[in-house]
Amino acid sequence: MLRSALALLSTLQIGARVKESFQRYLRQGVVIAVAAGLLVAAAVFGLLAAYHALVSIYQFSALQAAAIMAACLLLVGLMVLVIVPLIGRQAKRASPAPLVATGEGTGLVDQGLGKVIQQIGPVPLMAIAFLAGLLLVRRSKVTSASIRSSAR
Repeated sequence: MLRSALALLSTLQIGARVKESFQRYLRQGVVIAVAAGLLVAAAVFGLLAAYHALVSIYQFSALQAAAIMAACLLLVGLMVLVIVPLIGRQAKRASPAPLVATGEGTGLVDQGLGKVIQQIGPVPLMAIAFLAGLLLVRRSKVTSASIRSSAR
């Protein structure tokens, strides 16, 4: 009886949390939509003012002013295309808890290796491992040679 009452209470709390988060996201969406509309209006007004300034103040012809405005918009668009992928990167996922059972250690290593292979690829990873092995062997030879020379 107590277990079913607690389950019902838990379900009601989850429903209330979902409703609150939905309302919060809805409010944020409305604010973002209004802000985006104002930004578009400001951009259009700025473009019209810049075109008018080019024609009336700087004495460009209408065709020249339009070409200058198009070139500026092209440059801004290219800059946005370059910046957006840098901003849109996914956040790092949370690492597993540090206190992991000893049997799960090999599983974690396997998962980590799988992620590395997905990100880098198997061929570059093998090349990196080969070069690391060569450097390790070379270092061990240098270390053993210096130990032998100091022992004499």
